[in-house]
Amino acid sequence: MIERGLFSRPADHEGIVMRVRSRVVACLVSMFMMLALTFVGAGSAAADQSKSISGKSPDGGASFSGTLTWTGRGSFKADITLKDAKCDGNPVYFYFIINKGWTSEWQGKRRDNNEGCGKTITWKGIAGSDSNGIFGPTLRVCTDIRPGLDSCKEYAYDNPYFP
Repeated sequence: MIERGLFSRPADHEGIVMRVRSRVVACLVSMFMMLALTFVGAGSAAADQSKSISGKSPDGGASFSGTLTWTGRGSFKADITLKDAKCDGNPVYFYFIINKGWTSEWQGKRRDNNEGCGKTITWKGIAGSDSNGIFGPTLRVCTDIRPGLDSCKEYAYDNPYFP
């Protein structure tokens, strides 16, 4: 018979520890693989994502509606209808502000509706792209108040593909 001291371990202790470690490692590897497949699958199956958008200027003189479609990390396209919603003699306009992340941005072309009371204009295929990626565009819609400060409101839309 083998005598054991107070702090000695059974002879097969190392074998048990190795089997437990093997099972823990196998479990962790399986979980990592499942996560990896989830993210890889989501990236490769990514398709254009469209969103209906709408809003108005604070004074209610300008309103817009349309569709914003993300085509990738650094690109989008939009179809926007702009309405002169008040019969006040003030034209309306909108433009996109392209946010590239942090404090970097650029402004898109201004689009005006000078048609008057209740009239709409639709722009199809408005596109924005930046090879460094786009965090999100902000659509700024305004009533061009003459004379005075324009009445504007901004609507921000996050890019689901960024970063």
